[in-house]
Amino acid sequence: MSRRIGLVLAALVLGFILALVFFPNFRETIRRTPPNRGGTGKTNPVLIGAMGYLGYVNDGDAYVIDIAQGSTTRVTRSGGVSRPRVAPGGQFAAFDRNGALFIAHTDGSAEYQLPNGTRPETARWSYYNVALVYTTADGALMTFDPRIGERGSRQFDAPGSGVGSTAAWAANGTKIAFERRRPVRDGYSREGIWVVDTVSRNPVAMPVYLATGVTGLRLCCWTGNDQYILFWQVPLSEDAPGATARLLIAEASSSEPVELSASSLMLRGLVGAGGTGAVTPFIDGGDKPWTNRKRLLVTEPTAAPNGQSQVKRVVLEASEQLSPGMPSLPLTGTTMAYSVGPSLGVAGNDVAKTLANRRIWVVGFDGKQKRSLLPAATVPQGVSDDQPEWARDAKTIVFARRLGTGPANLAGARGGRLEVWVAYADGSNARRLVGGLDDPGVNDLGLVDYDLVYDFQP
Repeated sequence: MSRRIGLVLAALVLGFILALVFFPNFRETIRRTPPNRGGTGKTNPVLIGAMGYLGYVNDGDAYVIDIAQGSTTRVTRSGGVSRPRVAPGGQFAAFDRNGALFIAHTDGSAEYQLPNGTRPETARWSYYNVALVYTTADGALMTFDPRIGERGSRQFDAPGSGVGSTAAWAANGTKIAFERRRPVRDGYSREGIWVVDTVSRNPVAMPVYLATGVTGLRLCCWTGNDQYILFWQVPLSEDAPGATARLLIAEASSSEPVELSASSLMLRGLVGAGGTGAVTPFIDGGDKPWTNRKRLLVTEPTAAPNGQSQVKRVVLEASEQLSPGMPSLPLTGTTMAYSVGPSLGVAGNDVAKTLANRRIWVVGFDGKQKRSLLPAATVPQGVSDDQPEWARDAKTIVFARRLGTGPANLAGARGGRLEVWVAYADGSNARRLVGGLDDPGVNDLGLVDYDLVYDFQP
């Protein structure tokens, strides 16, 4: 009997090894499977079917909630943390401490500073892979795999290469888009959007689009199918966060870009991400603040008869009374979510009033079946729901709820509190994930920098 058991075990082991060797998809499935982690506190799901990881900062330390398990772990204990970012699978978290980039095991067992992590705000995890990309103040492009430990660093562009302040993973986790900026003289520069294949043995960056002169190129993001890259073209004399710029889209394999918007604010949060196709929603209009005279558009690039790209556009929101924002796409399906509140003109040119009592809506890509996420009777006055993000199941939505929104929150003041909620996409069974967080306040463009306080990893 023992010999038979031994033969069975040997066959199982051999089958597993053969699967790893000959079936890369199986290998990928193993790599992408989230680990089972024990946590503290309750061990029942927050909401049946909801999943993902919520990293947040409370009293200067980082915590992670496993939404599917309903458990919470404390990541740090020495304070000074902001901008938490949770890795896929929930085992690691990156964060900013005193202007430097750190990574820690979410069970609190290890913590270390990343090499040359001088721009912690640029750090982004791959959607599936446990790999972090970031850029450095001296112009390098770096990745870091914490599963290897402190030696998990890899450099793709050396210091002095002119790498900009934005880098973005493709959805499949094998390519990174980034900027290169090389000033020639005052007001004149060589600019480019580049892509590098991270799985190549000898990776070489390839240009997507190049420009030389008085305009800069600023990266936005990839489309969900990894085929196109969005970026802004902005006069160097006006280049600053929230500047008014042209929003362009080009094939990642390099092609002449197509204009999505002649005038939009250069703010990443106003461009929707997600999905598995080329559909991209964004907030159109260049007037400041971002709540002033805006439209919500859904765009989709397609091939034109001449071999170039053309763009299909659908206007979803164009009311003079409303200010749409924060569009978000699910991994699958044809429905998106966004937040909406009164426009600046309706609010008497008071930015705080445009951000108070915001609500989340869902709508089809074709503009049909539009409805509020939560029934009006279930949402108290004086709160503002914002920043919808879809879980991977495409059935649940995580969102921010600001309490005490008002003039005290302007110019970065922390007059209110922040909560993070989850609900089914049909609006039922809304649940609070965490409360009592510091509201990060509002900048002069009318934006709330939620990244300072929490991060949702679907």
